[in-house]
Amino acid sequence: MVKFLSLSPLMRLTGFFKIPVLLTMEDSIPIEVEDGDTLIKGRLDILAVNGPEAEIGAAQFWILVVEAKNSALAKPSKRIDPWAGLPQLLTYAYKSLQQQSSVWGLTTNGESYRFVRVTRGNHCTYQILPELNLIDKERSLLLAQVLKAICKLQNLQLQLA
Repeated sequence: MVKFLSLSPLMRLTGFFKIPVLLTMEDSIPIEVEDGDTLIKGRLDILAVNGPEAEIGAAQFWILVVEAKNSALAKPSKRIDPWAGLPQLLTYAYKSLQQQSSVWGLTTNGESYRFVRVTRGNHCTYQILPELNLIDKERSLLLAQVLKAICKLQNLQLQLA
C-alpha cells in the first residue's frame, strides 16, 4: 500500500521511471547476506538500478534501496516508525557494497521518510539524514528534491566512471 500510494508517484515525479534507471519490486529481488555464521534472507521492497539491460543479480550500480513499512493508514498511535525498517535496509544495502563504494537507502512508512547513505570503507558506515514527510509543505518539497538529486547524482557518477 505504501509503495502504491506514496512511493510510486514520488519516484515517477523525480525521474526513477526514466531510462537508464530500472525499478524492481519485492517479488523479483530475493537477497542473501552472510553475517558470520548466519545467512540472512529477505526481499527488497524497491531497488533502483542503473542500466535496464543488466540482470538484478549482476546490476553494476544500485542507485536507491527502499524499505517500506505499511502503516500510513493506521491510527497515529499504531503507526510503525520508519526506523523499524532501518536494520533490514542496512543489511540489504550492505550487499551492494561488494560492487560499489556507496549506496543510498530510504526507509518509510508512507508519511515519514528517512534517507541513509551507506559507504564502504575499513568499516562500513552510514549517515542518516533528517526526517522528511508529506505533511509539511517545505519537507515534502525537500523530499522530492532529495529523490531527484539522488537519481541524477548516481547517473552522473556512472557516466564519469
